[in-house]
Amino acid sequence: MTTLDVEITSATTARVTAADTEVVQLSAADRTALWTAIHQHSTQHAHATAAPVDVTVREADKTKFVTVTPDGTATASTPSGPIPTPNTPPAQPGPSTPGAAPEDSLPAGPVLMAADPLPPAAPRLGRPVAPPSAGPRSAVSTLAAPTVPAAVREPARLGLRGRVNALLGATLPPRPSSREARLRTATAALTGPLPDRATVAVVNVKGGVGKTPLALALAATVATHRGAGSVVAVDLGEAGSSFADRIATPPTHEQNTLSLRTQLDAAADVHSATLTRYLARQPSGEDALAVGADTDRAWGYDDVDRLAALLGRYRELLVVDTGNSHLADRWRWAIAAAHAVIVPVPLRHDAAAAAHRTLHTMATVRSDVLTRSVVVITDGPGDAPVVETAAVDAFTDLGVPVCRMPFEPRFASGDRITLRGLRRPTRDALTALAATAVELMAPGTN
Repeated sequence: MTTLDVEITSATTARVTAADTEVVQLSAADRTALWTAIHQHSTQHAHATAAPVDVTVREADKTKFVTVTPDGTATASTPSGPIPTPNTPPAQPGPSTPGAAPEDSLPAGPVLMAADPLPPAAPRLGRPVAPPSAGPRSAVSTLAAPTVPAAVREPARLGLRGRVNALLGATLPPRPSSREARLRTATAALTGPLPDRATVAVVNVKGGVGKTPLALALAATVATHRGAGSVVAVDLGEAGSSFADRIATPPTHEQNTLSLRTQLDAAADVHSATLTRYLARQPSGEDALAVGADTDRAWGYDDVDRLAALLGRYRELLVVDTGNSHLADRWRWAIAAAHAVIVPVPLRHDAAAAAHRTLHTMATVRSDVLTRSVVVITDGPGDAPVVETAAVDAFTDLGVPVCRMPFEPRFASGDRITLRGLRRPTRDALTALAATAVELMAPGTN
């Protein structure tokens, strides 16, 4: 295996030495570009020799050993040859230090050390003087462990900078405009404060546009970042909806809104442990509350509000899957109570027209709701791209922003929704969408 010896001579220059070749001087505009140049030169050398290359990088008193393959993959390694040792001359024999005890003579057990007690302080005459004030004390001890850096400041793990960090042990942050930086910013937003009884409603009066899988996936995304037991997905659709068929862990016979309402009517108060019996815990840590069989007959506006008040006591966020009837009390409650509204729209003429009517109807229920709404265009089979331009213009004319999600096969297939089962681009899009919903909940958004 061939070897390369790289010596970083300054922040922008490095010298590369290899057997039977001339010394190569590398230079770059800055330190980041220099690391990139080292990686590219090592990859070219490995490709030319058609074999992995051992790269030794020296900078001041630090040394790193990396193996680079012809395809550019870099892994930390130990050198193929002998490990270099410092050129330290052997210690010369000299006279022993007087009073030094040989190692074998040290006591085997614990050693107790004592000192003469300090003499008692002389009593002060007169009124004692208070010591000078040192100012307010910090709430955190100076002996506390160092603060863990925020994820947005951690070294890059993806892209070219991520490969350079893995190759050379560098700590380059991701570029501000990169996909990794955007995802970290979105993740940080997801852990921010939420208003009391925070509610996100997924709305479109057209059926079959993906409201249920989007609501379930959104709840799972938020729970992944905020923790188990922080989010509950609530089915406020018509009786017989597909909600129970799409959640990963199906509900038991008593885990539904009808059973919970019966408990609410029977008890003066419902505690957290009691509430948990009526919620189906999902793999990502979110809870799901399916609709009861008699919901169409039994539930009115006040009933839903009472249910939401109970859930809001023990959960940070409610993600509501709504039905298709804009005349139902449950639908109108969702619009009135929502801090953020998400309207999924496949690229079809009927779905786009229904979404446009939905936005107009929402505005009649609550005048400011469009300022807290976002339209999500979802890719899927049967889409007509010609619809997109006219639809986006119509939505933006109402002052509603439009974003886009990639095609997700599990959404379209009718399978149960698990976050791990979704494609990586879908999970990234859900993170950005959830962060958008949290930002719409900010007090200044009106």
